[in-house]
Amino acid sequence: MKRIRSLKETLIRMRDLSDLMVELGYSAILQDDIELTREVNKIKREIRELTYEMRVSAIYAAKGLSKDEIPQVASLLQIGVAVKEISDGIDDMVEIVARGVHPVVKAVYRRDTIMKRMIIEKGCRIEGKSLEKAKIPEETGFMIRAIRRGDDWIFEPGAKTVLKPGDIIFLKGKDVAIRKMTEYAKTKKEKTAKDNK
Repeated sequence: MKRIRSLKETLIRMRDLSDLMVELGYSAILQDDIELTREVNKIKREIRELTYEMRVSAIYAAKGLSKDEIPQVASLLQIGVAVKEISDGIDDMVEIVARGVHPVVKAVYRRDTIMKRMIIEKGCRIEGKSLEKAKIPEETGFMIRAIRRGDDWIFEPGAKTVLKPGDIIFLKGKDVAIRKMTEYAKTKKEKTAKDNK
């Protein structure tokens, strides 16, 4: 049976996912990026599951509480409802990408920073390295906003977090740095092919 998260754990995960979803949603529109839109949809599905889990956790938490304490649990559930409404709103917003982003949208919002999704390929120069040793911000100007590893998320990766093959990293930085990041994260095979041209 699946472990039931505590209300606190569920709220923290919902907070982290909704923060990331808002950033990815705006980035998907401003960059006209269908891959980021797909990531937003995945997050929305997870938030829906977490909303259900939160109700289950609230029932467990409410056992043995006094009449005065039950409204406090109800207010926590209201946060879950609000997070789901945020995720629904962002989901509606990113539908624009499928229809095509109007130039006015790009003109209205500044694009100082962008977000990119990148997969850690087996054999690339940063695979198997800790973030401290990978030196992504120093070499490329990008910071890692989050890492998705299978169905798991690492929202605040630290210096000791090791990048594994198949990790999906969400990078945030200046758009001029994306070419540097793409070049920096290439596999040895790709680098050799380029050098032989």
